[in-house]
Amino acid sequence: MKARLLMGGVVLAALALTVSEAGEPLKSGIPVGGNTSPFHPLNVTGAAKDKKHCLV
Repeated sequence: MKARLLMGGVVLAALALTVSEAGEPLKSGIPVGGNTSPFHPLNVTGAAKDKKHCLV
């Protein structure tokens, strides 16, 4: 019974924290017209193995 009360308290605390943080709108990704930084993946297989090379 104590475990259920403890778990209920944890869930209520988590809900309270998420509700208090939900005041601002969600922003995802780069804004329109924004620039991206370079991406240099290190390949681990294939012809470019152990080299930084974009496969696209």
